[in-house]
This record gives sequence, C-alpha cells and structure tokens, in this order.
Amino acid sequence: MKVCLLTHSYPRFPNDTTAPFVESTAETLQKHGIDVTVLTPDTPRFAHTPADHAVNLQTYRYFFPRRLQLLGYSNTLVNDCELKRYVYLLAPFMFLSGIFHLYRLHRKHRFDAIHAFWLLPNGFIGAVLCKVYKIPLVITMQGSDMFVAKQNPFFKWMAIWTLKHTAMVTSVTPTFLPELAALGAPSERRCLIPNGVDPEVFPPPSHKQLAALRKKLSIPAGDLIVFALGRIVFKKGFDFLVQAFPLVHEEVPNVTLIIGGDGTDLSRLKTMAKALNVSESIRFTGTINRTDVPDYFHLCDIFTLPAIFDPKGNVDGCPNVILEAMACGKPVVASGISGIPVVVKNNETGILVEEKNVKQLAAALVALLTNKPKREQFGRAGQQRILNELTWDKVIEQIKDVYQHSVKNTS
Repeated sequence: MKVCLLTHSYPRFPNDTTAPFVESTAETLQKHGIDVTVLTPDTPRFAHTPADHAVNLQTYRYFFPRRLQLLGYSNTLVNDCELKRYVYLLAPFMFLSGIFHLYRLHRKHRFDAIHAFWLLPNGFIGAVLCKVYKIPLVITMQGSDMFVAKQNPFFKWMAIWTLKHTAMVTSVTPTFLPELAALGAPSERRCLIPNGVDPEVFPPPSHKQLAALRKKLSIPAGDLIVFALGRIVFKKGFDFLVQAFPLVHEEVPNVTLIIGGDGTDLSRLKTMAKALNVSESIRFTGTINRTDVPDYFHLCDIFTLPAIFDPKGNVDGCPNVILEAMACGKPVVASGISGIPVVVKNNETGILVEEKNVKQLAAALVALLTNKPKREQFGRAGQQRILNELTWDKVIEQIKDVYQHSVKNTS
C-alpha cells in the first residue's frame, strides 16, 4: 500500500524536537510494509537531506523569498492562543502550492490513501485531491487544528467541507469527538487512536551519566527531582506548576524542579519564580536536545505536566512527553483533561488533578515525593502499560486497520 502523509510540522534537522510523533508514525508505517511519502512545506530552517530519513521526504515551496515561509513548525499561533496576522496572507499560497505538489506526487506514485495530520491546512489539501481521484482521506487530529477551525467562518466552512470528504478521522483525545460530530463527521467515521512511543529510544543511562547531568544542573546530591517538559506556552500549565512549587518545597525541602523547553512565557515564569522565592530550586534549561531528553527523564523522580484549556479554549490532545516519561518508568502527575486520561490511569500509573488547581497539584506531588514505594509502583505500571498498549508498533497496527477499512469502503 502506498500512502502520502501530509503535515506542516516535521523534524527540520537532526535532533529537532518539532513534531517527532509525525516522523515516528511515518517511519514505523514504513517498517510495517507501507510505502510512505511525507509531504511538508519548506521552511528556512529545513536542513534535512533525503539520506536523513527512512521514508521519502518531500518539501514544497509556497512563498518567495524563502525567509518569508513562516507557517507551520509551531510558528502559526501566538502563545498557542491566536493566529498570527501573517497567517491570513500566507495560508492561500500554502493551500494552492500544497494541492499542486500533492497532485504531482500522486501522478508519480498513485497513492492508495492520503493521511493528513491536522484538519487544517493539511486535511483540506488532501480532501481536494481525494475528491478528484476517489481515494480515501484519513485525518489525525492532534489539538490545535480544532482551535484553528473555530477562528473564523471561512476556516469553519473549510473544516466542514473537508470532513464531508474524509473517510476516517482519528483523534488522540476524546475531547474532539463531539466537536467533530458538530462539524458533520458521523460516529462511524471517527475514532480514538492515541500516539505511541518507542521505548528503545529511552534506554537508561549509566549512573555516571546521571551524576554528570545532576552536576551540570547544580542539583544537590540528595535532592528529589520533579521534571516538566514542553513548549513554554500558557496551555502547558507551567504557571500553575511554579505557583504550586512553594507549597511543595515547604513540605519537601530537598526537591528541585526542572522545567525544560523554550517559548514566549519563559522570562515571565522566571520572574514569577523569583517573586515566589523558589528560583534557587528551579532549573529552567531552555530547549533540550532530543538526544539528551532520555537522560532527563531517567534523572527525575516524577514527571509532571499540569496542562490546561487556555483562555481561548485551545488545549493539547495528548502530549507525547507523558508517554515518554512512562516509557522510562516514571510516575506522572498531570491534569485530567483532554487525552491525558487515555494514557495515564489515575492512582495506577500516576495522579490526575483538576486543571489550574494549585493546591491539588502540590498535594499530588508531595504525596509521591514522600512515598518512594508508590512512585516505583506507579512507574512500573506505567512502563508496562506502554509496552502492552502504547508502543508505536501497536498504534501503527490500528492505523493500518483504518487504512484498509477506508480503502475498502472507498473502492
């Protein structure tokens, strides 16, 4: 079977942390016998060569000069809360160029199915071709695409038209399923498929490596470590984590919080930590190299991501960092919203808390920091859940079933 994956985010250079789940999907599909071509828009920072990939990666230009190709790759939204103004100028060029290049690729490869990540813009691009050539379109919803579809009546119309010509929509969170129904996607054409993780990418480092990382971060030898990772934007909930940390530190003085990632809210979080007198016990690392991320997971005692619905209603589907922490055998403290409860089982693999509830978040962290057997129990259970249900190999089997069902029903 030949499949074209449409996306507007993909790792742009070795160890890039942009949308690694799309790359993992493509490469695991290829490993499972699917002939995969990835089509993604060009960007000034794209430094990949074909030899860097196990799949056929194609990029397309949509604007000149190249430095003005600013869409996708986490550049489209301001703090993940609103569309940047230049989106309205550049989007028509991306749509037209994407449709043209997909048409050329289909003429060459004759795809059996198109798989678009994100409803807009890629679902719409795929729907145009699929309508003409009568081939099935599968769309995977990740999070921000539903938010974008609500931004204005024209985008909403595009979403409705796209779903009308879609064979199947998969979502990483049950939150979007009712909203998809409201846009016209019937129940038989929507399903829940979470992202996966490859445990082999997260082997435990040596004690020497962990000691070196602890020293690099200036973390005292006896301190317990809470780790959070993600883009520093409001919907990740880092504001509430920093606000909760004084309460945690009061109960557990020997604890250090590591917040990894970069973003527009980073300087504000640092200022908040100083105002709360906990800056000495928090390490803001900035962007962590993708190859170094496993060391941070294995160094920590607890992973946390208190994600929220931001003021505009945007929310993550199911952050992959949670799956990665579980693959490393770490207990998770996270908000019980969106797709997080699909992977984190409350009081089995971690603790789920109410979003924006600082006291509840602090209490959950303290409960695990002061109970090592419970931490280890949750960590083992989470790791086993990954191995049993949430490896990329197991997730890809579900996606292949969707392809086969869609091709059969379209032909």
